[in-house]
Amino acid sequence: MSIDTSVRSLASVQLREEILYYCRESVRCGLNFNTQGNISVRITADDGTEAVVITPSDVRYDAMSPEDMLVVAMDGTVLEGDLLPSTELPVHLAHYRRRPDARAIVHTESTFVNVLGVLGQQIDPVLLNMVLYAKGTIPVMPFEFSTNADFGRRSAELMGDDVNAVVWANHGLLAVGVSLKLAFKVAVAVEENAEVLHHASLSGVPNVLAYDRIEIPEGARLP
Repeated sequence: MSIDTSVRSLASVQLREEILYYCRESVRCGLNFNTQGNISVRITADDGTEAVVITPSDVRYDAMSPEDMLVVAMDGTVLEGDLLPSTELPVHLAHYRRRPDARAIVHTESTFVNVLGVLGQQIDPVLLNMVLYAKGTIPVMPFEFSTNADFGRRSAELMGDDVNAVVWANHGLLAVGVSLKLAFKVAVAVEENAEVLHHASLSGVPNVLAYDRIEIPEGARLP
């Protein structure tokens, strides 16, 4: 297989190790287990060409290595790597095309996101972290198989340009961020919020937050 060295140079060992770190963090935080979920990061070569570094398909995170990550062109062509890319690669690519600001994607299959997802219930922000990181209410996409570009386009359209995540009913969450660190924080914040929202809804009517209605003190450092 020929390798585009201009792209490969951007898929540094440091980046590969960062992706692996957050894969394992997703398990530690209870967002994924076994081979669930996937992570990708958008990279840009010196000539402006874009590609993504993405986790392989069907490899347990505890057995994964930095070398297992694949570099894939925006048309889906594998530029580097011997394993198969995540089956949801077309979905990641569709979201990157829709959201130029997204530099990383984290897909998780956490419990309380899925509790609300199977109910078809959007995830309203009731915690500050959720509204700061996710930016608003997370919509729910009706269930369908999630490994094709058409699904990806509809998912990206539903998520839109203003919020940073979308729930896939009966499946999980896709979160985006301007960095991998922030995309992961979105996924964590949405799961924590989903758990609190679920329990609070059993006892009363939760107070829902709106990003544009929060008075942010001057000089406050935001995500």
